[in-house]
Amino acid sequence: MKPPLTLDIGPLLEAQWTGIPVFTRRLAQALIASDELDLAFACNLIRVPESLVHEALRIGGGDYLRTEIETNILRDPEIVDPDRPVLYASNKGRCSGLIAREASTVHDMTTLFMPDTHDEANIAHHLDHLEAELMTDEAIFCISESTRASLISAAPSVARRIRLLPQYVDWPDTFETVERNLPKLSPRPYALVIGTIEPRKNLSLLIDALADPTVAKTDIAFVVLGKKGWMVDDFLARLPPTTQNRIAFTGFVSEFVKYRLLKNAQFLVYPSLCEGFGIPALEAMSLGKPVLAARASSLPEVVGDAGVYFDPLSISEFAAALAEIADPRKLRDLAPAARRRSGEFNWRRMADPVVAWAKG
Repeated sequence: MKPPLTLDIGPLLEAQWTGIPVFTRRLAQALIASDELDLAFACNLIRVPESLVHEALRIGGGDYLRTEIETNILRDPEIVDPDRPVLYASNKGRCSGLIAREASTVHDMTTLFMPDTHDEANIAHHLDHLEAELMTDEAIFCISESTRASLISAAPSVARRIRLLPQYVDWPDTFETVERNLPKLSPRPYALVIGTIEPRKNLSLLIDALADPTVAKTDIAFVVLGKKGWMVDDFLARLPPTTQNRIAFTGFVSEFVKYRLLKNAQFLVYPSLCEGFGIPALEAMSLGKPVLAARASSLPEVVGDAGVYFDPLSISEFAAALAEIADPRKLRDLAPAARRRSGEFNWRRMADPVVAWAKG
C-alpha cells in the first residue's frame, strides 16, 4: 500500500506563476511522476480534486484553479482527513497545528535578515507567526543549504527537523521545436536578468554599473524579465535616460517567452543580494547558459562551476566579471559546465525527500 500524502497547493491559486507557485508546480509534478504515494491535493485543508490540479498544471496559471475552487469546491467543501500527512509548499498560515503529521516549506529568511528589502506585511508574518508555525511541524523542508543555515540561525531549536528539498527545471517538449521555427530575435547580443523587480534583486547595481567605463565599452544589452514588485517606485523613477538603449523591461512573460529569451541570451545576470535557491540560474544552465552571479547566499551552491562571481555590493567587481564572462571563449568553456550542473538537479531529487518523510 502506498503511503498517503496531501499536498497543499495554495500557491497555485496565484494568477501568474513565478517563484513559490513555480516551485509548487514542480513539486506536484515530481510527486506525481514518482508514483510512490497515495497523493491527494488540498488548499487550506479543503480537498481539491486531482483532475482540477492536473488541468491547472497543463494550463500553467492559477485563474482556472482559483475560479473552480471559489465557484464549485467551496459550495460543498470536503475537509482533508486529519490522519493523512499534509505537506505545505510554503507556510501554513491559519492551518497550523490542525493535522497529526504536518510539514511546511521554508524558501528564504530574507524578511528577518534583510528587512529593509521587504514591505511591512512580509516582515510581520515572519516576526509574529513563523516560529510558532514551525513548532507544530514534524518536518521542515528548506530549498537550499543556505536557507537551512539561515533558519537555524533564527530558530536553532528546529535544526533536527530540517530536510533539504532542492528544485529542478522542466521545459515542455514542444518549446524547442516551436522556438526553432520562429524568426531569429534581435542580432544585438544581450544578457537576461530574471526576477520580480524589488530591492533584494539588486538591480540598482546593474543600473549604476552601466555608467562604469568598462561596462560602457561592451556591446551587451540587458533584458530584465519580471513583474513589478514592492518598494521599487523610487528605483524606476531614477533610471537615467542614457540607459534606455542598454536595458529593457519586459514585465511578466509566459514560460515559453522566458525559454526563448534564455535560449537566445548570451548569459544570465543574477545580482541578487540574497536568494533562497535561485531557480532562474538553474533554468539558464539547463539551456547551456552560464551565470554571472552574485557571490551571496545560495547562488554559489546552485551555480557551482558554471558561472563567474562578483561581490553584489561592488560595481568594479561586477564590471570585471562582466568583461570576463562576455568573452566568447569563456562562454564556450562554461556552456558544458552549465548543462552538466543543471543535470544534477532533477525531479527525483525533489520527490525523494518528501516520499521518505511520508513513509515515516
